[in-house]
Amino acid sequence: MEIFIGNEIRRVMEEKRIPVARLAEVLEMHSGSVSRLYGYRSIGTDVLQKISVELWVDFFDIYSRDLNFKKEVVAVTSCEKKLEEKTAELEVLKKEMEGFKREMGYLKQINELLVKK
Repeated sequence: MEIFIGNEIRRVMEEKRIPVARLAEVLEMHSGSVSRLYGYRSIGTDVLQKISVELWVDFFDIYSRDLNFKKEVVAVTSCEKKLEEKTAELEVLKKEMEGFKREMGYLKQINELLVKK
């Protein structure tokens, strides 16, 4: 998932009806510069921290959730790969077992022939 943190900041500001001027004052920036933040894909952590505090939103959590999602995808992929490996091993063991059953059948027949003598 591609994160555009500026869009998230804009969304929160609109939701909470916070004027750009207020955030500009906190960040010690011109209002136009704050408006340009909306288009940013990433923002420095120091600025993002100030924005998070002012808006009462943990914007870092957005990155954490994305990271956790990616970990889950890797874990699922890893599990699927292990399942495929185990399935292949099971098939090999089934074939071996079939061979042992045939061998046991032959041994029983030989045993019966020996007992009849």
